[in-house]
Amino acid sequence: MEIEQLLVQSLQLLGLGMGAVFIILVLLIGLITLVSRIVPEESSPTLAATPSPVRPAVNNDHIAAISAAIQQYRKNRNP
Repeated sequence: MEIEQLLVQSLQLLGLGMGAVFIILVLLIGLITLVSRIVPEESSPTLAATPSPVRPAVNNDHIAAISAAIQQYRKNRNP
């Protein structure tokens, strides 16, 4: 085979492959659009009153322990 024939054949295969992908993507978009029109959207349930977020209780012992651990870490890090 000559180079011209190989180039023509490769361009034909390129067009066939890209055309197949394009057609499949168009069909997929059409199918998704059709299904989205057929199937209704789910409505989210509405709550009458949303509960207020619960604040955790402040424990002074925990704060003191965390502060002491931070001070110990900083003291040991910088000799």
